[in-house]
Amino acid sequence: RFGEPNPRQGRTGDMARYELQWIDRDATQGPLFRIGRDVYERERPGQRVIRLKAVESYSPDGVGPAVEAFTECARRWQAPVIFIIEPNLSKPPAGRFLFEWSRTTHASGAVERCFMKTSNRLTRLMGAFVLRLFTDGAMPFEALHGEEALQRRLDALELGCPRAGFQLIEPSTALVLRRDAPPSLLRSLVQRAVRRATRQRG
Repeated sequence: RFGEPNPRQGRTGDMARYELQWIDRDATQGPLFRIGRDVYERERPGQRVIRLKAVESYSPDGVGPAVEAFTECARRWQAPVIFIIEPNLSKPPAGRFLFEWSRTTHASGAVERCFMKTSNRLTRLMGAFVLRLFTDGAMPFEALHGEEALQRRLDALELGCPRAGFQLIEPSTALVLRRDAPPSLLRSLVQRAVRRATRQRG
C-alpha cells in the first residue's frame, strides 16, 4: 500500500549497502577493499594479514561480499588470511554475520585465524562475549588487549606468502551431508549453553 514500507526495498538497500568495492587487489600494504563504510587493509608489507577498524555492524547481507573478498585475497596470495578486527563500540559486531562469515571462510581455507584487538574493559568484555557465543568453534578466534600484545602475537606466526601446497576448498567440492553440516547459529548457541551448564553442575 501507498506509504507503507516495502520489505523487498529494504533488503535490496542492505545488499547495495554491503557491496564489495576493490580499492587495490594487488596492494602489498594498505587499503585492499571496502564493504559499506569499512575499509580493510593489508597490515604488513607482503604478508597475509588483513586488518579492519570497524565502522559497520553488518546484517546477514554482508556475509557474501565479505566471504568473496577474503577468498579472493587468499587465492591471490596463495595462503590463508589472518584477520584482525578492532570493534566499533557504538556498533558491536553482529553475531549472525560473524558466525556465518567465520564458518564459511574457515571451512574453505580462506581464513586461518582471527584476532580481536581490545583497548579497554568494555571492548574486552565485548570480545569475550563474541568469542563465547557468536563465532564458529572451528575458527581460532582470540581477543588481545592492546597493540603491543597484538604485534607480539603476530610476530610469533609465520605470515609469509605464498604457502606451499595451499589450496582453497571450493563450494562445489565442500558439500556435506545434512547431518554433518555445521550447526545453525541458534543450534550452536543452545549447544554451547548446555555444555556450560553441564560443566557448572559437574
